[in-house]
Amino acid sequence: MVEAKKFANELKQLNGALKAAEHVLITSPGVADGDSLGAQLALRKMIRHRFPNCDVHIVNDEKLPQRYRFLPDVEFVESPETFAASRGEVPFDVGLIVDGGIDRAGRVRGYYEKCKVRAFIDHHAVSIDYPYTIRIVEPSASSTTELIYHISQSSFFKTPLDSDICQHIYLGLIFDTGFFRHSNTTPEALELGAKLLRSGFDFTRVGERGMLERTFSSLQLLAYTLSRAQLRNDGKVIWSALARNTLQAFHAADDDREGIIDHLFLTHGIQVAVLFSELPNEKTKVSFRSQGGVDVAEFARSLTEHGGGHQKAAGANLEMPMEKAIENVLDKLDALLTNSAKCVQI
Repeated sequence: MVEAKKFANELKQLNGALKAAEHVLITSPGVADGDSLGAQLALRKMIRHRFPNCDVHIVNDEKLPQRYRFLPDVEFVESPETFAASRGEVPFDVGLIVDGGIDRAGRVRGYYEKCKVRAFIDHHAVSIDYPYTIRIVEPSASSTTELIYHISQSSFFKTPLDSDICQHIYLGLIFDTGFFRHSNTTPEALELGAKLLRSGFDFTRVGERGMLERTFSSLQLLAYTLSRAQLRNDGKVIWSALARNTLQAFHAADDDREGIIDHLFLTHGIQVAVLFSELPNEKTKVSFRSQGGVDVAEFARSLTEHGGGHQKAAGANLEMPMEKAIENVLDKLDALLTNSAKCVQI
């Protein structure tokens, strides 16, 4: 159960830092997803309510995916290019990174590390060590937006639940629970969903636009990737791979890969699904889904310090070409499953 009072000292410290701040930075690692974006927008709303004169900027390393551009206040989400062009070098007093650690903040990391106060708000159990000034991490939260909700309703912030902030929190809630299907769906998460809906926003629109709507290019990409999927380890593992030139052939964006791993995972008999995505400069992104027998967050972290996530859904960015990553990761996954099977027999 998530309780804001557990972090009373941290919230007091955060409130004090924001009260003294003129310029605040909010960021999140990598390409924004429903939870990280919802958390950032809700956090901005909370800070602006409590401290209306505070200058708050959301700056992310990657451009905002098209699917989220319908959300209220989304015009305040910037990339380093647009931020630098419009405002130049603004010295931030407080930096907040949500839904993942500083190790994947990319070009925003420099802004964040210059902040006098550096806060970290997350619900992932696994994260890289870093000397954050304020650390608020609650693995029992279904999503980072659920954690932000409890912070926003604490005695320090008392944020009104208007339809805008409810949309932000709801998007993160349904994104990380998979429309309340995943094992991180708690009674508290369902109760929070009901509370948010009472604000009257169009939850069908938020769910369909933010979670289900796809470009035609993404449909072509999905069909291509599924057609090339392969089984491994007696059908316990399913995997596929996406090269950069494949995205280019279908005129697809990086965001068009979203959801492909879930289609692989929902295959009968599968224990682990793996999707390899080729990145520039001979790097590879690996996404994992698990039925629970394999802790893929722990496995992803064993591959690199830049890996992690949830027990049943995780990822890692590897400093190696995709062909080498495929061989390396699948061999290690085979060994892990073999050793697990031996332990069960014993």
